[in-house]
Amino acid sequence: MITGISFGNGVFFHDRKVIACAEVKKGTIHLWAETITLRTMGKMWWRVVLSLPWYYHLFHLMLALFLLGALDMLPIAHIPGLRWLTAVDPLWAVVYLAGFHFVFPARLKKFHGAEHKVFSYPGVKRLEALEEIRRADIVNSGCSTNLVTCFFLPFLLTVPFAPLSGAVVAGAAGFLAGIAAEGYLRRYLPVIYRISAFLQRYVTTKEPDRLHLETAIRSYRLFEHYRSMPAGTK
Repeated sequence: MITGISFGNGVFFHDRKVIACAEVKKGTIHLWAETITLRTMGKMWWRVVLSLPWYYHLFHLMLALFLLGALDMLPIAHIPGLRWLTAVDPLWAVVYLAGFHFVFPARLKKFHGAEHKVFSYPGVKRLEALEEIRRADIVNSGCSTNLVTCFFLPFLLTVPFAPLSGAVVAGAAGFLAGIAAEGYLRRYLPVIYRISAFLQRYVTTKEPDRLHLETAIRSYRLFEHYRSMPAGTK
């Protein structure tokens, strides 16, 4: 199965064996592809993290300090101006991470939209078809927004009546159900995927510009080429 991952500078496409990336550096699209190893996974996630705007890094640093304090690894209760953090339940950090799709930076949303349009386009994914790909559906039935929706529906239904820990457990159960029982959920609870489609269209993606589309197309083309190469030549 082919999977796409968007980040702030480009798009990855991969299966279980190989990964291809097209990323924009100073306005130019750069390409690379590799067989998947632990080193490659680190290389991928390093790019994902570094592509976020500086204010995301600042917030995530503050979040990390908060979690260290909540785990009694940092004495935030004794730091002036930070004592109020001791009253915040650290499980809200889990909720934030689960809902990160909802706060994607605008540039990432455009790469996300381009990735979806490449998947949605039924023809051969090539630069010559860029305008046709632009008109393809921005909703991807296999998007990870499905799992985010599976988390937040039971979480939001539970949190008004239960402790935050119980709501997070309900959300986690929904998330796991989205992985293990997707076929049943699509058949008996299709509203989940209608909500996910709405969120994809209006929250987690934006209409891509030409640069985003070209980057996604080049990534997909490189993935197809690299995957088709004989094992000894990769």
